[in-house]
Amino acid sequence: MSERPFAAWRRTLSRQGHVVLTVAGLLAWSRLGAGAASVLLLPAWALAGQLIFAGSVEAARLRRRAWLGQYLLASSPWHRRLRGGLLMVLRHQLLGLLLALLLLVQLRLLPTLTWTVLVLAALTLAWLQALLRRRLARHVVTAHVPALTRRLLVWPVGGLVALLLVLLALWLPQPYLIGLAWEEALVRHVSTAAGSTLLGVFERLAQAVELTRYWAMQNAVTRTGVAEGLALVGWLVLLLIQSAFAWAFVRLLVGAEALRDRLTRWPESGREGPA
Repeated sequence: MSERPFAAWRRTLSRQGHVVLTVAGLLAWSRLGAGAASVLLLPAWALAGQLIFAGSVEAARLRRRAWLGQYLLASSPWHRRLRGGLLMVLRHQLLGLLLALLLLVQLRLLPTLTWTVLVLAALTLAWLQALLRRRLARHVVTAHVPALTRRLLVWPVGGLVALLLVLLALWLPQPYLIGLAWEEALVRHVSTAAGSTLLGVFERLAQAVELTRYWAMQNAVTRTGVAEGLALVGWLVLLLIQSAFAWAFVRLLVGAEALRDRLTRWPESGREGPA
């Protein structure tokens, strides 16, 4: 009897092993030195982009199949033409690469405490997936349960992560920029330690955007020479960056599971093909 809980724990760990590997890989990337990270930027960018692409294109094709099945006859030639081809793939590839770049750059600039939110988000996503799959199994076609589960959880989990990141950004200490000119704030606080590599350029750009947000939110309410509407710009930048980062992180986790499921089914579909 004592082996049952251990066996259940082992099955859960093996099923969610891709989540552990993904989070561990992101953590390792965030802790790499500047030289090693610059060398590995392009491979890491390509890998993260493909993981995000795997999840986003799966959701797009699921929506498209549902729309075609509702409105078009299977015998119609438009059913095949509108399933989504090269244009859909290119659009989601571009989106995946943009989100992956934002994710990789921001991960190297995050405060250590932020990783608590990311790890909790990964655990919450895995738990909700297992719970929702059991509920949907009684109502949804078995082949579509995993993809539908992933699609339903992206928005709520991504929104929760974005909200937590915004609250954490407001709670953590910020550089004191009141009374400084914008150019002076950038010169003082944007680090040049990353050098002139491609990754260094992206990191300095991200730091400049972050400093601009701090500067706008702090100075708009304390200096008469700065328009109060600039505070709104600071809030918008905060919401956009944290939301995009949360979206990219959740999409990466979902894409990793989508790719794992596809690779798991591939041998079976390959054996069924010749038959």
